[in-house]
Amino acid sequence: MKSLQKFCAALALAGMACAAQASGNLVITPSTTSTTPGSSFSVDVRGADFTDIVVGGGFNLSFDASLLSLDSVVIDASWEFARSGGLIDNASGTLNDAYFNTFVSSPTGDFAVATLTFTAKAPGSSMLVLAASPNFPFANLQAEVIDVAFGSARVTAVPEPATWATLLAGVALLGARRRAARA
Repeated sequence: MKSLQKFCAALALAGMACAAQASGNLVITPSTTSTTPGSSFSVDVRGADFTDIVVGGGFNLSFDASLLSLDSVVIDASWEFARSGGLIDNASGTLNDAYFNTFVSSPTGDFAVATLTFTAKAPGSSMLVLAASPNFPFANLQAEVIDVAFGSARVTAVPEPATWATLLAGVALLGARRRAARA
């Protein structure tokens, strides 16, 4: 009887260890993006290197609200059971609780999650940082939580060359006027 209890305990511990080893990465592609102020651009959120079959999950996102505006979140159609683009708060630069679930085409390995469309509001550089959604953890077919590493990406908005040329021409004109006023 004692050895049966030990065997069951060892089996339970082995099962928990296997569940804890299930893992993957949630990444943004491309990892660097350049754009111009006033332009829209899109990035993809993708699952990468998942060792277990994924039935669903969720994520949060943060970005610099003074530089970027998140226009839309489109969850990939392969997540057919339940999906939501989450709650966008452009004033604070956050997206909360974007989630997705499936029971038909549960993926493993690499897979599409969502497409995020932004507008660059001003010149500068902003990180897009993914984070876990406490309300929608990643899970496998056995309803076990999957350990996920959340990635980030950098977006840089630079003025168009014509904008720089106009700025330089304006500075040159001011210099010429100042020299003319002195003479």
